[in-house]
Amino acid sequence: MKQVKLLLLIIACANIFGSCKKTNNTEEQLPPETQTGAFTIGFKVDGKVYSAKGKGGLLADERVSYRYFSDTTFYIEANKSNENKFSIFLTFKCFSINTQCLLISFPYEANFQDNSNGTTPSGSNSYNTNINNNGFVRVKYFNGTFIPLTSGTIISGIFEFNAINANGKIIRITEGRFDIGR
Repeated sequence: MKQVKLLLLIIACANIFGSCKKTNNTEEQLPPETQTGAFTIGFKVDGKVYSAKGKGGLLADERVSYRYFSDTTFYIEANKSNENKFSIFLTFKCFSINTQCLLISFPYEANFQDNSNGTTPSGSNSYNTNINNNGFVRVKYFNGTFIPLTSGTIISGIFEFNAINANGKIIRITEGRFDIGR
C-alpha cells in the first residue's frame, strides 16, 4: 500500500512540475512614454521592437540625442551598435507642443538603417521617407526655449512613418516614442 501511495505521489508531482513551464521573456520591450529626459527611444519596424537608451558619446554602443537648428527644426538621432544594430534619424520642424510635424521629404525626413546583418550592398538596409512614403512626429512635451537650448531642456514625443529602400522595399515604423534631455 505504501508503494502505491508513493507511486501516486510521484505521478502527481510529475504532473504538477511537468505542467509548469519556465517563461523566458527576453523579447525586447518598448520603453514607456515618459517626459523626464530619460534618453530613450523605441519603435517597431514591421512589428519587431527596436530601442536604445543612453546619452553616450559618438563611440558608445547606444546613443540617443537631439540637436536644434534654426527656425524650430530638430534633429533626433539614435543608434545601437551591439545587438539589434540600427540607426534612426528624424528631422522635423516644430512650432508648438502637440502639433503634428510631417516627415515628407528633405529637410523634414526620417531614415532607418538596419545593421543587424552588417552593411548590405546597394543601400538595401537603408530606408528613407519620401513624398509617397512618409509619416509624422508629434512633440508631446518640450520644456525649453527654442533659442537657445539650455541645460535641463527635455523633448519627448511620438512618431510613425513608412520608408523605402533603394530596391523599392517599404517598411512601416510604428509606436515610436522618444524622451531626450539636454
